[in-house]
Amino acid sequence: MDEAKLERVTDPQGGETLKVSGGVTICEASDFREALLAALEAAPEVRVDVSGLTGMDLTGLQLLCSAHQSAVRRGKSLHIFDGGNAIFRDTATGAGFQRHTGCPQDRACSCIWVEGER
Repeated sequence: MDEAKLERVTDPQGGETLKVSGGVTICEASDFREALLAALEAAPEVRVDVSGLTGMDLTGLQLLCSAHQSAVRRGKSLHIFDGGNAIFRDTATGAGFQRHTGCPQDRACSCIWVEGER
């Protein structure tokens, strides 16, 4: 698995994109968490682009879920763009993250794990 690379890009409309490439595992969890928090602090809308992932473990998936819940609590939005990345989709599905409805905390119906186009 390649080393994780995290790049924040501010778009002209004031949103943030966090481009994630390489592998995100427990070893990179602290850096990934900090990048997610910084992006959420900086913008009302955050897009996490995981199209360049070569691997992700349960820790990375849990951090995405937690970041989404933090965004909702702050009145912000967090979206995942996977670009059809089979590694990301297979990992999320295999870990049981793909859902048909959001979790009980998902009052805004914006769960990042609900099936549909990303």
